[in-house]
Amino acid sequence: ILGEHLRICPQGYTCCTSEMEENFANKSRSEFEAMMKEAGRSVQAILTAQHRSFDSYFQDLLNKSEKALYDAFPSIYGELYTQNMKVFKDLYSELRRYYRGSNINLEEALNEFWTRLLERLFKLMNPQYHITDEYLDCMVKHAEQHKPFGEVPRDLKVKATRAFIAARSYAQGFLVGSDVVKKVSQVSLSHECTRAIMKLMYCPHCRGMSSVKPCNNYCLNVVKGCLANQADLNTEWKYLMDSLAVVADRIDGPYNVDTVIGTIHMRIAEAISNLQENKDSITAKV
Repeated sequence: ILGEHLRICPQGYTCCTSEMEENFANKSRSEFEAMMKEAGRSVQAILTAQHRSFDSYFQDLLNKSEKALYDAFPSIYGELYTQNMKVFKDLYSELRRYYRGSNINLEEALNEFWTRLLERLFKLMNPQYHITDEYLDCMVKHAEQHKPFGEVPRDLKVKATRAFIAARSYAQGFLVGSDVVKKVSQVSLSHECTRAIMKLMYCPHCRGMSSVKPCNNYCLNVVKGCLANQADLNTEWKYLMDSLAVVADRIDGPYNVDTVIGTIHMRIAEAISNLQENKDSITAKV
């Protein structure tokens, strides 16, 4: 029959009625949207798996460090530890909250930990003295000068801050990427795109050429046209992926996350030992 009634396909001789053309148009749209969502799900699955793997690795580092502290400190430091367990628990809690994205100033959290630890340990190490709050305030104010814990607080603050910023950025990058892919793959198709997909996929059926496949360039041009808005994100997406690669290199390299995070308990032990050695000279100075 003549195809004068067709609104999308060529109006030559055809074997499609208006209803058939409309059904084919709806079918082509549904199939293309399904392909988009499936492609998006595949990318999402990769990003989610990467996030899960890194998150598990990082949390394991932190958990092992905390467990090592809880296992070793009671026998090494006795009441210096048992009477201050909450100080240590609060530190690891703050570190986890920061990693998970809470609005915490990590440097301030570390400074607060060392301040609380200094005030509590110094009292316990000097039971023969009546140490007033004013004395402790004075000691804390001059801690940077007298370095009761040695260089550990400054060194750990620099290294831990870099490591945690890198780890948090890396983990969040995968989540952001997955969310972007999800939203992009759910964008509704324009009227022009729907017509182009119909012409590509099912108009040949209306001419009795259902076995004829469109050429590769034709397919690419239609897809590019349909995804023109999404293509605008290409530069930003490439920047995100490149940034993740850079952070990954730093995590393995100069930021040495494995060593920094996995040995936090050892650095704290080193700091306490320094305080035990320095307490007499600090008392004399303050």
